[in-house]
Amino acid sequence: MQLIPRLLAPALTVTLARLGFAAVLLPWFVIGGLSKIEGLTLSVGPPAGVWPLSLGAYYAFLPDVMAEGAAPTLGQHAFVLSMTLSELVLPLMVVAGLGGRISAVLLIVHIWIASLATGQLIATGSLFDASPFDPGPDQVVLWTLVLLPVAVQGAGPISIDGLLARLRNGRSPAQ
Repeated sequence: MQLIPRLLAPALTVTLARLGFAAVLLPWFVIGGLSKIEGLTLSVGPPAGVWPLSLGAYYAFLPDVMAEGAAPTLGQHAFVLSMTLSELVLPLMVVAGLGGRISAVLLIVHIWIASLATGQLIATGSLFDASPFDPGPDQVVLWTLVLLPVAVQGAGPISIDGLLARLRNGRSPAQ
């Protein structure tokens, strides 16, 4: 009897982590990413930069540069574009279970870089304090913990990765 729970526990853990991520954080990432692309209904601000990004994208990821009124460098343009694309693509990959480990790790890195770039980790207070008004560090840790099972164990059997593994091993997709 102990064999069944032991075999199901990792699969259940990563599946629930992906479902929880899809229910709670996926809308946040998709809406956030779409708000940074110029010309869309959700866009924040006018077009800016070399790529089809809104001014809001630059304010989101380069607040200090924008506050100074300086023109972003080519490297900063590339940073904003890569952060915007990762905000749109990586969450969908995590939910679908495509490249589960690497997409979860890259999304964790994205979360920490975005938080550091915006000063959210430094300027908002201490970790696990009692104030609900500065959730920055707590939020970053919580989001990391939601993604950690997928980063460590992979996307699980109910995923594109799981389907590809079954096909690669010569089993039918339903097994």
